[in-house]
Amino acid sequence: MSLYDAIFFDLDHTLWDYETNSRYTLLELHDEYKLQERYGISSRDFLSSFNEVNHGLWDRYNKREIDREEIRSQRFRQILLRYYVENNELSNVLSDDYITRCPTKTYLFPYALEILDYLRNKYPLFILTNGFDDVQEVKLHRSELKPYFQGVITSETTGHRKPSPEIFLHAVKEAGVTPARCLMIGDNLMADIRGAMDAGLHAAYFNPARNRHSLSPHYEISCLSEVRNIL
Repeated sequence: MSLYDAIFFDLDHTLWDYETNSRYTLLELHDEYKLQERYGISSRDFLSSFNEVNHGLWDRYNKREIDREEIRSQRFRQILLRYYVENNELSNVLSDDYITRCPTKTYLFPYALEILDYLRNKYPLFILTNGFDDVQEVKLHRSELKPYFQGVITSETTGHRKPSPEIFLHAVKEAGVTPARCLMIGDNLMADIRGAMDAGLHAAYFNPARNRHSLSPHYEISCLSEVRNIL
């Protein structure tokens, strides 16, 4: 008898390779808008600045200090200001293009489709994400992930964000199961793993970088292929 009645996956950084998809999008924008020639911003600096600014804004979003529109309006503005470029028109265009293009990229983590094929006839599968409804829908559709999942639970729809127990309990209720019979698989120690465990779910930490930490999840994997060892 299986330990679980439903499996929840995070999307970004777990199945959908956010870093790779974002990097290719940013390199396209850097080239098209001639940021090196016009403003002296190297592609390396552009990528590095984006990662720092984006991480900081998402951290504030998850703490409910800002909303999605502030991420979108401030992300490229803050990057350009680091290089003394005060150009709101350019920052808005970069933001719009990034939001439009990035979700259409289709790089997935190794074995993502293989492990979903393995699981699809064994368990009900769900996406549980702090991402925005419209953006995540595009990612799932373009990456051909959507047919694997019976439902997509987002922070925007539920009004709660991981690691809040409410979003996990909402997801469990939607799946029609109990927390102790669910497994959450995700890359974020606090949002996915601590959040799931605090809500009574089991948790599998996807840690491809093999980062050291002090949490004790039920499982830890460095490659999605290792899900077979759990399920």
